Amino acid sequence: MDIYDRHFNAIRENVEAGMARPLPSVMPEYYTLEPSIDPTTSYIAALDGTDQQIFYVPYSPEQGIAAWGVLYVELDPRDPDAGIYRDGPASNFLVREDLFYYHLTMDLLNPEENRCFRNDFYAIRQTLSSARPTEPPLLNPKFNNKKGVRPIAAVERATGEWLSLRAAVTHQLAPGSLVLKDGRFNCQMEQAASWVDELGRTAVRNDVRCVAVVKSGAVYSMLCPLVREIAKKTDRAFYFIVPPETINESYANDVYTNRKTLMLGGKDHRDLAGIGALWTAFCPDPTNYMTFVVLEFNVYDLHHYKALVREPKTLLDWQRNILNGEVHLTEKKNIPHLYVTDLLIDNNDIENLVEPTLRELLWLCEQEVARFGYPNLLGLAHHEVVLTSEKASLLRQKYLEAFATSNIILSELVENPLDATSHKLHNIT
Repeated sequence: MDIYDRHFNAIRENVEAGMARPLPSVMPEYYTLEPSIDPTTSYIAALDGTDQQIFYVPYSPEQGIAAWGVLYVELDPRDPDAGIYRDGPASNFLVREDLFYYHLTMDLLNPEENRCFRNDFYAIRQTLSSARPTEPPLLNPKFNNKKGVRPIAAVERATGEWLSLRAAVTHQLAPGSLVLKDGRFNCQMEQAASWVDELGRTAVRNDVRCVAVVKSGAVYSMLCPLVREIAKKTDRAFYFIVPPETINESYANDVYTNRKTLMLGGKDHRDLAGIGALWTAFCPDPTNYMTFVVLEFNVYDLHHYKALVREPKTLLDWQRNILNGEVHLTEKKNIPHLYVTDLLIDNNDIENLVEPTLRELLWLCEQEVARFGYPNLLGLAHHEVVLTSEKASLLRQKYLEAFATSNIILSELVENPLDATSHKLHNIT
């Protein structure tokens, strides 16, 4: 059983265990919603990624070549019929341009062969697409100690999603926009916690709301029976704030997951922190309660923490010294950390952040009921970025054709003299 089978089995077991748990004596208070778009919202964007092993070494199947890519889509809610802007592969059969939306990850037995193959690939990519040849960027490559090409590609894909989010926040989206990311807002070993923390601050400074959409994990499974019971009582979309007690119970028996999941802030080398706050269960379709998702909002969008984005202070210092809020201490060394359950939540957060955003997500959901499992735009990215067997087959064929002439391409790059003249100036008069 490989790592992915174990992952899906773990999700299934968690959900089954969650459904078997007794309901709490006090159910969380829920609220219903109607779909609408705030007139101040400029654009709504979403992004998701995929990875797939496309070649393997016969005597070592975990090694070979994998492909990964990220799809970013963007919609103007004021003119939804104008079409969706996309930066990523199309959903139909691949054409040559789509090929360059995917990166290759190599893990071959011979390190020199691995290096040469990577050099060939990026030379081909530059020649055919006029792209700058760079390694798929890992922010902390020294932590890339995973074995096997597929896990390595998954690491690079996850990092690519974070970089796509940064690009959207820093120069793609206009102020007043909303962007949805598939998966958690906690950093991994490959991203420095301070980098993720700064991205959260930058988003608020640029007036871009960031929301993470989660459909698996310990909290998700714990919430299943609660969502099911509430769905029996209403025929309208609803939401509720995930109670701190539910969060703590979900991670009470796994210390490492507890640290990775609950910590916020940018303290590198001590924790795996993130920016995901105000966890909210959102069910767009009570007739099928398993459409529900868990949403994480950017901690720096919260009322008590928004002013911090322009202050040279850490989130932990702000919590303790400015807000006089609670923090958690590690068991042995008493090192303070800020947990998501320690945050101070204000009514302004519900009225001005949660509800307006959820009304917009419901509007997205109702644009196309067929993809109700995700808010529509994120469902589109999730569906179309996937490397299906047909796309993977065509991808293999195209890369085999490209690499068959890699030596010729490389020799031409070396032999052709460089044009050392200055760039021509266009006559714009």
